[in-house]
Amino acid sequence: ARVAAPPPATVAGPSGGGAGPRVATADSPPGGGGGGGGRCRFSAVCPFPYARDGRADSVAPLGVVVCSASRGEERFSSLAAAVRAAPEGATVLLGEGETELDGALLLQRPLTLLGARNAVLTARGGGSVVVVDLPGGGAAGGLPPPTLSIVGVGVVQRATEQPGVASACAREGEPARAAAGYAVVVRAGRAELTQCTVQSALSGGCFVSAAASAALRGCHFGAAAMHGVLVSGRARVEMSHCHVHSTGAAGVEARGRSEVRLHCCRVRHSSRSGLFATAFAEAHAEYCNVFQCRFAGIECAGQSEVRVHSCRVHDGERGGLLALGRSSLRVDACAVSRNAMAGVSARGSGRVVVADSAVTSGRASGVHVSEEASATVEHCRVEANGLCGVELSGSAATLVARRNVVRGNGGEAFALPSPQCGGCVQLEGNDLG
Repeated sequence: ARVAAPPPATVAGPSGGGAGPRVATADSPPGGGGGGGGRCRFSAVCPFPYARDGRADSVAPLGVVVCSASRGEERFSSLAAAVRAAPEGATVLLGEGETELDGALLLQRPLTLLGARNAVLTARGGGSVVVVDLPGGGAAGGLPPPTLSIVGVGVVQRATEQPGVASACAREGEPARAAAGYAVVVRAGRAELTQCTVQSALSGGCFVSAAASAALRGCHFGAAAMHGVLVSGRARVEMSHCHVHSTGAAGVEARGRSEVRLHCCRVRHSSRSGLFATAFAEAHAEYCNVFQCRFAGIECAGQSEVRVHSCRVHDGERGGLLALGRSSLRVDACAVSRNAMAGVSARGSGRVVVADSAVTSGRASGVHVSEEASATVEHCRVEANGLCGVELSGSAATLVARRNVVRGNGGEAFALPSPQCGGCVQLEGNDLG
């Protein structure tokens, strides 16, 4: 069995009249992670495209070879035996084909697991396929944490005899039960996954917890019953040029006091929000393409903070970007278009800043502020939305709008509560066409 990479998505740019910011993201050729062939054009330090290491291609199908400076090359009949015997710093070469594991592959020392083309690890049932648990993962004394690398390996968690169990857990609010069996679990230390494909018919793709960290580069997380990537505790995750799709929960979720950063990623077709931050988590996304999610494209709740720069958020079945609770959302130089509900929405006591962005062609209002939320909209283009350009509802909501182009919407340019509460609305230098 072989794990095929999902085909790249082709998405048109934001519609709507007039000039506005042209947002280059992961799908913008050349370069980027959505299929362009050049180097990453958005970061001088990003190593994309990731060079493929072909050392494992010469290994026999389903064969395992351990390469180390101290012992040279050693051949093993099973991957578990090879991992147990490999010294720190060794490279474990995995031949092509599908290796079905009897239990989780537990990785407890710094190694590199390098797969040949079409090398796949699989497991059935509720257990994880790969678990990274490196001693000393807290990096005491200021030393860097021990690092384990997985390169070019498919990780697939097969369904059990009772399909849909994990989906039911997600609906009933039992993420902890499913998280214990995510396809890849990083519990301690640092894991680096490069050019890996991770799928889970029972649970989620990758779970990073406690104080662990992970770098995910050029990976595909899809066909997951729950999250594509879930980050909790005080974990830190960096994702670059990854594709997250077809998930039963949020595509990427950060909770607790964790932090997740997305660079040139594509997130699509999630059953919840594409990117979701809650509790005290932080999420940062730049040059990403988030589309066709069933809830918001990007959502923050609790007291989380989300920063979005130069992203496209479009064609959502509900809203584009959503701030709830006491969360904070900042949107810079983004294109938000063709969402079924408000392009940008602030509710509860959420705080939103939208700058130098285009919010166009949605079926509801472009920007909607309600309850006790606040929004600042500056230097934006808000056009061709089905309802109002900017809508304020609730006597405690506040709005500051400066030097925007707001025109061609189905309703008023600014729909304000009546009577207005003193000081809750500041409008300055807006072009209403």
